[in-house]
Amino acid sequence: MFKRNIKITKDYFSLIKFKNKYLIIFIIVDLINVLVSLFVPYFISLIVESVTNGFYDKSFTFLTLLGITYLFNKVGSYCTNWCYANFFKEAYVEVHSTLVNSIYNFDEEYSKKIPIGKIINSSNTDIINIAEIPSFIIELSVEIVKLLIIYIVFIRKNFLVALYVISIDFLYYNFARKCNDKNSFYLKKQRIYADKITGLLSQILVGLKDIKCFGIGDKLNNKLDGYRKKWQENYFLKRKYYFSRKTLVNLIIDFGKVTLYFIMIIFLMNGIIQIATFLLLISYYDKAKESINSIMNFDVSIRGESVSLYRINEIINYGNNALKLDGMIHNDEISGIIEFQNVSFKYGKIPILKKISFVAKPNQVTTIIGKTGTGKSTIFNLLLRLYKVDSGKILIDNLNIYDYSKDVYKSNISIVNQKTFIFNMSIKSNLSLIDSNKKRQINACKRVGIHDFIMSLPDGYNTILKEDATNISGGQKQLLSLARALLTTSEIILLDEVTSSLDPNTTNKIIMLLDDLKTDHTLIVITHNKDIMKATDKLIVLNNGKIECTGKHEDLIKNNEFYRQLYNK
Repeated sequence: MFKRNIKITKDYFSLIKFKNKYLIIFIIVDLINVLVSLFVPYFISLIVESVTNGFYDKSFTFLTLLGITYLFNKVGSYCTNWCYANFFKEAYVEVHSTLVNSIYNFDEEYSKKIPIGKIINSSNTDIINIAEIPSFIIELSVEIVKLLIIYIVFIRKNFLVALYVISIDFLYYNFARKCNDKNSFYLKKQRIYADKITGLLSQILVGLKDIKCFGIGDKLNNKLDGYRKKWQENYFLKRKYYFSRKTLVNLIIDFGKVTLYFIMIIFLMNGIIQIATFLLLISYYDKAKESINSIMNFDVSIRGESVSLYRINEIINYGNNALKLDGMIHNDEISGIIEFQNVSFKYGKIPILKKISFVAKPNQVTTIIGKTGTGKSTIFNLLLRLYKVDSGKILIDNLNIYDYSKDVYKSNISIVNQKTFIFNMSIKSNLSLIDSNKKRQINACKRVGIHDFIMSLPDGYNTILKEDATNISGGQKQLLSLARALLTTSEIILLDEVTSSLDPNTTNKIIMLLDDLKTDHTLIVITHNKDIMKATDKLIVLNNGKIECTGKHEDLIKNNEFYRQLYNK
């Protein structure tokens, strides 16, 4: 127990890196407070002894001291709670901030390693759950000190009684520890199924329209029922070992007290001890019982909260150990010449790109096409530095992309995805996430052709968009995403299937916009749209991870059979 709790303490404070005066005050006052509480049985025994012997003046003195002890104890308890609340309000912000910042570093494969339900639960429940770890560890330590002091009192008063009490407590401790081990084991399993329930529920909310359309709610409910049943089983087993310790195992202490009464009465009858000693040792036996129960309660609580601690650490460590690239080149004067030199890449053992080479130049629209799974999106993922190439080089302005500093790189390359995300806030606030300058926001929206639509709305730029902008059309959402990309001042813009699912009129607007944007950008487009293929300056045709051909549409449609078949499809 002790080694494990020491490790949990170290791991907690490696997560909470700041020093806090309130926690130090809490430790000092709590220790003093617990030690002072040990005087309560002592003063009670003296009061009884004084009254029994007719020393009433002394009894009133001890009664006054008892009252002062109670007052000090309650004021101390208030002080410790106040200090701890101040400590944790800062700790919560620290942990939540660390957790969210680590999420920003996640790679594209994160959902395979860490379930979304786990991330959601950890960002809320787990951070609250670890609130009391330092408190429980400190309280456990103080209770151990308190128990040792009680044993010393027993040893000084009567060695045989002390030996008996220690034996009873040791027996109780061993049975209680086994219950705690089982409790912790089933708690971990219970949390796993809670994550599965939360993860599936979040997917149900996202896919609600499809669920209604295909009528698959009952099948999803069956899956949820399976998770809920497992949660129930593990919850019950966790609680079973908890209440077994609190009831059946606790009988060891209770029957031990009955036997102690018997022994003490025999000693009292034979004059071995006095009535004051009898009362003091019985009171201290109850205090010892309280302490060892508290130790076991704190132990099971620490174990329970450590489950949350290590869940949080797993998420943070995943983000911290994800691919981090921050080179030494801080030159922000980038023209935007992109070159792939014999680039190969595979996901796991599956080869995706096989020694591909091409150049994308500024003031041109370079379009990548190919069948699904040929590596188009992988090229974008590599350009965004989400992965490292297995071999070959990717250059921007003749410099390796991994040599650029993080700030320079992210300010010079941006992407507009096929399924771009808009936040549940105003249009202005969404744009302000990139650039808060109102004039530049308006200019960007005018350039992509969405300004007039925004101004036609009752609240204009202050119009609140629903999550993922479901209260505007797909085309308007895509134009807003393009405006957001322009606000980044990136020299390079990647566009991934931006015209899919758009009406012909909006598609034509985007084609005209591409012609405008290439005047001061390097544009790389992934598309299946024939009109974009025709209008592009350079086509790169992928086939099974290799470049089949490059050129303009009119040349390839005449001279390349593979492109002709792909285009006609």
